[in-house]
Amino acid sequence: MSFSFDVKEDILKINMEASSHLIELEAWLRLVGEIYLSPIRLICSSSNLHIIRYYIALLKQFYTNMSFKIVSKVQQKLNHKTMYSCIIEDIGQTIIEDLNLLEPVTLRKEEILHDAKMSISYLRGAFLAKGSVNDPNTSNYHLEIMVDQEAEALFLQRIMNNYNLNARIAKRRNHLIVYIKEKDRIVEVLRRLGANVTMNEFENAIIKREISANINRALNTDVANQQKTNISAQEQLKYISYLELNYPLERLDPKLLLVMKVRKENKEASLNELVYLINDKYNEQITKSCLNHRFRKIKEIALDYKARKEE
Repeated sequence: MSFSFDVKEDILKINMEASSHLIELEAWLRLVGEIYLSPIRLICSSSNLHIIRYYIALLKQFYTNMSFKIVSKVQQKLNHKTMYSCIIEDIGQTIIEDLNLLEPVTLRKEEILHDAKMSISYLRGAFLAKGSVNDPNTSNYHLEIMVDQEAEALFLQRIMNNYNLNARIAKRRNHLIVYIKEKDRIVEVLRRLGANVTMNEFENAIIKREISANINRALNTDVANQQKTNISAQEQLKYISYLELNYPLERLDPKLLLVMKVRKENKEASLNELVYLINDKYNEQITKSCLNHRFRKIKEIALDYKARKEE
């Protein structure tokens, strides 16, 4: 099962007030319901049978005499997914009227937007209908709700952005998606929807990924630093070798000779390590800056002597 499936299963476990269920039903039916007028019937479809059964149970709380049938069909073009459809005929018209399904959502938006319980209930229904969230262990962070109508997309965006979720809208083929990319804001959506178990899993996955990324960055930094050290050391050894073969060493400052000796004995050591060795083994207090200056002096002498020999 997918992470989205787990999130939805988590949401389905929450107990809510009856009034909240009606708003949730309205959102869910707006996104998955199809209304047929001759004869009047309401058909709701989903690939998640648990969600179909959940909303049938909710509907039966308000419409106790409701009769329905569930049919299934394998979608040949959608990875052979099974789609489940709930067909409601006898009181379909009553449900359509009670839940304002023939009215544009814009007529209800201010009432819903200004009531926190109503707006979150609407968001729950929309997410259970057409929402998905990527597995944080394997994918980029991404949560979305897919809709067909621009008015519905704008309405869901406003609900989300009332909670500073930075929801955006994009077109995908013949649909619109209202989506969020920021991991912290996805966590906030899951919290608002009541998906506490999967929210904790999401947060733990974030922590693991960040720890892993920090370790990789540290390793990459260490590798890069070691490569720089090796390049610098090879350059220093090149000038040391040139001086030993061509330059009268008795003319060199003893401090430079010491640096040359220590570098030759420790070909892969960093400057910090050389500083420690000189301070500890030769009892000469030297800083990294001073050591770097001596290596530059060695290079300068070697290049100057070589240039004069070639004149």
